[in-house]
Amino acid sequence: MLKMKRSLAILAVALVLGGCSLGKTGPTPTLYDLGADLRPAPTLAARAPLSLSFTAVPTLADVGMIWRIGDSASPRAYAQARWAAAPSELVRLRLAERLSRQGAVLPEGVTGVPQLQISLTRFEQVFQPDGSASTGQLALQAVLLSDRRVVAQRRIERAVPAASQDAAGGATALRQATDEAADELAQWLAQVMPAASGAAASGGARPR
Repeated sequence: MLKMKRSLAILAVALVLGGCSLGKTGPTPTLYDLGADLRPAPTLAARAPLSLSFTAVPTLADVGMIWRIGDSASPRAYAQARWAAAPSELVRLRLAERLSRQGAVLPEGVTGVPQLQISLTRFEQVFQPDGSASTGQLALQAVLLSDRRVVAQRRIERAVPAASQDAAGGATALRQATDEAADELAQWLAQVMPAASGAAASGGARPR
């Protein structure tokens, strides 16, 4: 009987602790994304369609908002801030949307058109060692292929100062860095790809 009572007491304590742990919830993390794409696009001639292939380093396949101090090899993530989707997906969608203003952007694997391969290698907030300032930094490598042969390649890097030294400031700076990188990519493609037949200049207007 004593042994049974002791077992019941242990079970009761376990249930109470389990209930307490289940009932404890921390603050809900704030979610960030790249916002609406309202930045005017550069005025460029319409180009031929292309196929987009996009990859990213493994750390950018997670929703954590990465930050680091200077050139430290130890990246960290904000505890109470998250991206609404993985940076790899957010940047891919933004680039595809902005590039589509100059010409069709087709899915990976479509044959008969040039293929644009993009590798995203950096997308993070970098602080000065004293914490007084930070920048949203983006880096990507773009390779243009035609019939599996390299036509041209370009590395694009952007570092945009953050207005505030927190997750919100980092998110805004990275949004601007992404848009600037997309514009540079579009201008580069206008130089290395043929224009669409009967092309007219295009700018801020979105394709219908």
